[in-house]
Amino acid sequence: MLTIKNYASKLGAVAILLGITFAACKDDDAPTLSLRSKEFKLIKSIADSTQIGTVKLSENADSSINLSLSLTKTVKDTVNKVYLIKGIATAALTDTLYKGELKGTGDATAVEIWKNAKTIKYDSALLITAFAKVRFSATKDSVIAVGNIFKAAK
Repeated sequence: MLTIKNYASKLGAVAILLGITFAACKDDDAPTLSLRSKEFKLIKSIADSTQIGTVKLSENADSSINLSLSLTKTVKDTVNKVYLIKGIATAALTDTLYKGELKGTGDATAVEIWKNAKTIKYDSALLITAFAKVRFSATKDSVIAVGNIFKAAK
């Protein structure tokens, strides 16, 4: 009698383990979404390839995208002018895709160019031939950062 009870408890334990094993190995789990992102280098000038910032394109779970520009060092309280322009840095076209400002902090700083933009998708953005340019200020015409982005960066 003791042997039958012992055998029954072992059989129950095996059944539970098998049930857990099969439940854990089911194939119907939702696939993990892999979000894409790409960074483009900003340099001091066409003649000086010292990297001083980046432009980052990232994809969100709802297929919207973000685009941000960051500089590693800025002059405190200076309002830098930020532009995205069609073409390449050495042969600009007249189409301005974005015009905005980045306020200097005396340290690294960034600006969101597109936040959760749904009018353009990640793959479509990468097909645009464009470059980013940052001017010191509205009154001083000196470029402090420039870099080809998207398709122009290839």
